[in-house]
Amino acid sequence: MTLATFIRPADFDALIDAAFESETPVVAAAESDLGAPLQRYADAAAIKAKAAQCIAAGVRNYAFGLWYPSMKGKLTERRIELDPPREGHSFRHSLAGWGIVRLHLYVTPPDVLQCRVAAHSQGRAMSRQDRYPDLGPASAWDWQAVENHVFRLSRRLAKLGGKTGPVLQRAATPWELAASRKRAPSSTDD
Repeated sequence: MTLATFIRPADFDALIDAAFESETPVVAAAESDLGAPLQRYADAAAIKAKAAQCIAAGVRNYAFGLWYPSMKGKLTERRIELDPPREGHSFRHSLAGWGIVRLHLYVTPPDVLQCRVAAHSQGRAMSRQDRYPDLGPASAWDWQAVENHVFRLSRRLAKLGGKTGPVLQRAATPWELAASRKRAPSSTDD
């Protein structure tokens, strides 16, 4: 179960302002739209505008990836091939790096917003680095700086929202429910 803090749009804006307080991060979408490059955000205003767009469109989950120069480490943009293609597209891009700080924004119509701050721990990164050599060594990251940024943003988010709960999911449509039943293995399958 994923937990996130309930917020208002103004709270998200304040969190973004806090993200730029100590130093200026490089910010991009955690994942691109299908068949598109990663969206990059030059400043806090661009991030706030994207969040407002997501809220207006009822986008269920959008994540921003933040990399601060003090965290060091390697920031990578990956091209992910989709096989089979989805919605006529054969690829998407993702932002990758062991210590990237992710701000997840969850929108549940009509007006429920939730947000969470997340990053890999040093232990998790070290245990997985052999599987993903393209990300470089996890030891190249300044993990104290990663933890400091995550802690600072998490504390700010807690002060802004206060109430935390499971991420709310919108109700599935009948055809989405039918599709999920087809994918789920039955108890008689061996």
